[in-house]
Amino acid sequence: MSQRYDYEAIIIGAGISGLVCGCYLAKAGLKTLIVEKNAGPGGYCTSFKRGGFQFDACVHSLGSLRTGGNVRTILQELDIEERLRITRHDPSDIIIAPDFTVHYWNDIDKTVSDFQNIFPAESENIRKFFDYIQGCEGIALMSLKSVTFQMMLDRYFNDYRLKAVLSLPVLGNAGLPPSKISSVTAVLIYKEFMLDGGYCPDGSVQALADILAARFREFGGDIFFSCAAKRIKIEEGKVLGVETAKNDIFSSKYLISSIDATSTYMSLIGETASGQKIMSLLNKMEPSLSAFILYLGTDGKLENVRKDSVIWSMPHYDIDNIYNLTVQGKVDELDWFLSRLSSNHSLFMFVNVPFVNEAYWQDNKRRLIDIYINKMERIFPDLSRHIIYKDAATPMTLNKWTSNHKGASYGWAKTPSQFAVTGFTQNTAIENLYLTGHWTTLYQGVGGVAYLGRDTSNKILKKETAQ
Repeated sequence: MSQRYDYEAIIIGAGISGLVCGCYLAKAGLKTLIVEKNAGPGGYCTSFKRGGFQFDACVHSLGSLRTGGNVRTILQELDIEERLRITRHDPSDIIIAPDFTVHYWNDIDKTVSDFQNIFPAESENIRKFFDYIQGCEGIALMSLKSVTFQMMLDRYFNDYRLKAVLSLPVLGNAGLPPSKISSVTAVLIYKEFMLDGGYCPDGSVQALADILAARFREFGGDIFFSCAAKRIKIEEGKVLGVETAKNDIFSSKYLISSIDATSTYMSLIGETASGQKIMSLLNKMEPSLSAFILYLGTDGKLENVRKDSVIWSMPHYDIDNIYNLTVQGKVDELDWFLSRLSSNHSLFMFVNVPFVNEAYWQDNKRRLIDIYINKMERIFPDLSRHIIYKDAATPMTLNKWTSNHKGASYGWAKTPSQFAVTGFTQNTAIENLYLTGHWTTLYQGVGGVAYLGRDTSNKILKKETAQ
């Protein structure tokens, strides 16, 4: 390494993408530093203890852990597969609709059969749909980027209820209805999370982040927690390093930002160095929805409720109506939600919501906790009598945890026009500056951002080899 640099690579943010990227760079021998504003790793993939209960902050389970899946491959390549003890729950997801209940089983044929039994007239196309999703990759997948999921569903099915029940997991996991989301994102949600999901690390999802952070250090990497980046140093269009909030300055050859793109360009780089093109683009880009997340500790006496599976409550079949109510800020009127009751009696409930403003959430958080507990009693009878502890995260909480623009849950909204946008992929116009994670307009979810961390490291290592 040239003595002109303190580090060959500096990564801002110890979320899953930053950690994976750091592990591969450090494993390859690059002197690498990760700076993280929080006291521990993980970003949204973290856990915490309150009131004697363990809660996963945002990520309720993992996907892409099949043989050949993105997360499984990374764990194997980093030689940490045996460290992450995983339980896979079966079924992974249960959707309770007005007229039926459908299960996503670990066995794809069993899932297909479940759907076919409910929608016999659509039987042949149900098989074709799931077969297509399982085999869709590479060029075939990229050909879908300008196709909405609604267009894809309409090619296969006629039954509006079937199209709605297939759309709810996409809305819940990406914050967009089928009429607005790119089919690339929708297909990947199914391929990597619904059909290859239900994996829960023993203890909490925090285990994944902790194991990656430990492995990064074993490879010789440095990681500084409670160390926010204040400025990315740029000179003549080239990265020079980073200055922290503690006024420490570290020089580097490469700089990788795995955090919010708005913060990266506007706050850490600045408008002048970022350039007018990026500034104009930022003003046009739409972040994803945020979330309202309930954390409930129960007495363990909830009866006739399946534990560990994700349960979706679907009150009707109008997905566009759900989305429209959400963006209008009518949080009280939203009736759908996903929930998971863990074996340790903690109950997680999630619903997409808009950012609104800080005052709204300060004034309404406690009221909405009780409103949603009441809604949840459709699935968990007499829930209120069994609650020992209750709290919630709002978009303001998510913004505090990650600095994500408007508390966005999934980075940029994955509409067709916002998929793979030049300037917001891994390569940037600034020499040796890279982006990774869900603000790249590419992939989302733990499996997606893990893949991007690995792929970003490969881009840097190829450049190093070519020099």
